[in-house]
Amino acid sequence: MALNLTPRRRFGVALGVVLATVSTGLIGFAGTAGAHTNRSSAECVDDTTTLTVDLTAYNKQKANTVKITDNGTVLHEGEFREDYQETFDVPGDVQHTFTIDVVAWDDPVDEDNNKNWSFSDQHVVEACVKVTEPPTETTETTPPSETTTTTTEAPPAPTSSEAPPVPTTPPTTTTTEVQEEALAETGASIALPLGIAGVLIVGGVGALFVVRRRSKA
Repeated sequence: MALNLTPRRRFGVALGVVLATVSTGLIGFAGTAGAHTNRSSAECVDDTTTLTVDLTAYNKQKANTVKITDNGTVLHEGEFREDYQETFDVPGDVQHTFTIDVVAWDDPVDEDNNKNWSFSDQHVVEACVKVTEPPTETTETTPPSETTTTTTEAPPAPTSSEAPPVPTTPPTTTTTEVQEEALAETGASIALPLGIAGVLIVGGVGALFVVRRRSKA
């Protein structure tokens, strides 16, 4: 009986060691595979928009990939092994849409068994700074019914103490002067005919007086 018990004990001990080793390995693998942790957040910090990405306990036997974009602009794209932690600060005066794409090489292909070690996440943060527009200047307009007329006074006419010049009428030339001038030009004088006419008149008057006297006698 003793000879038969010894091999059985040895077989049981060996089997126990193998099972323990396999169990330990399975437990360790399960712990490593199940430890994939991903955390991310985006928020306003004062006047800045901050994005935080934290990937830990990924399987480091092969490379995992991560790509991070902001409004379509790539902030980071590359590979990582076990961990990836990064913080991004961007201006907070506009809205930001962050996208995080992670691919784990050991993520199950079957959708039913997907552990979400590979994922695509998105964060939308409104503008942290409110931009105030300057007040617009309003121009006052005159109502249509109100019209403004501007009268321009003519400057007063200049005054002068001097009387305006009186137009002078040129002296008229009489016919006598013209005749005298004509006679003067011919060399004759009007005094001679007048003297003769006076003598004749005196003589006629004297003759008429003599005739009347004789007739009375």
